[in-house]
Amino acid sequence: MTSCNNDDDTNDDMNAQCEGTVCTAIFIRINVSVTDMNQNPVALDSFTVTDLGSGNDMTIALSAQELAEAQQTGLYPLTQDGVLDLNEARRIQFRGFVNDEEVVSGDYTVSTDCCHVGLDSGDLELSF
Repeated sequence: MTSCNNDDDTNDDMNAQCEGTVCTAIFIRINVSVTDMNQNPVALDSFTVTDLGSGNDMTIALSAQELAEAQQTGLYPLTQDGVLDLNEARRIQFRGFVNDEEVVSGDYTVSTDCCHVGLDSGDLELSF
């Protein structure tokens, strides 16, 4: 098994270092948990995820069934494998809405290595 070393390398060098890397066959999705003051799941009407560097929308589209499940559990997708390039880091913002009014938000730093996305900073448990 090999791993990446990103001390002082360029992205091209880091991508080359990932060649031959053996990754687990799991799919990583990082979720934000949204609860009320009593720790009950909150059913958001909508949510957005925005790249704070570029302003681009990074919201993961959910089917109607997936959105209904998210509303029942209070777990909404922040990011997942395949959204960012290899060895990339981004600052992103999650915003949740009820009746077109923002009720929660959080800022995060996420990054990828040769295999999977990970959370570098930010609180995944939001409440209001």
